[in-house]
Amino acid sequence: MTEKDLKRLSRAELLEMLIAQSKRADELQGKLEKAEAELNSRQLKVDEAGSIAEASLRLNGVFEAAQAASQQYLENIRMLKDRQEEICAKRDAETKAEADRLLSETKVSCDQMLEKAKQDSAAYWTEVSTRLESFYEEHAGLRELLSMSMPKQEQDDAE
Repeated sequence: MTEKDLKRLSRAELLEMLIAQSKRADELQGKLEKAEAELNSRQLKVDEAGSIAEASLRLNGVFEAAQAASQQYLENIRMLKDRQEEICAKRDAETKAEADRLLSETKVSCDQMLEKAKQDSAAYWTEVSTRLESFYEEHAGLRELLSMSMPKQEQDDAE
């Protein structure tokens, strides 16, 4: 509308136009606010997406550190296991050597005890034999006396 057309309108028509324009301005203001809200929301989503990407990268760093720590832990466990196996093998060898030494000493000791027992038994047997011979010789008279008193058959049985 031109300025001339506006001058011809009545006050009521001008007010109606003004009210219509106000409503239209309010509608447009609402749309504008809604569009700005959506824009801010999209911007927030973009920012959040950037934050998520950064967080993801940071988490990857955390995961990498955790992976490195777990690998180091496993390596330490393997080293401790190897060290423990070496210690066990060394102790096993020492134990076997000690057992062999004790067995050898025991065999020598047993051999010595056996030899001593043989010597003692031989000496004892010699002593017993000597005493028996001595007893036999000392009592030879008794033997002769007994042999005279026994009949022939009993003498043969006694001998």
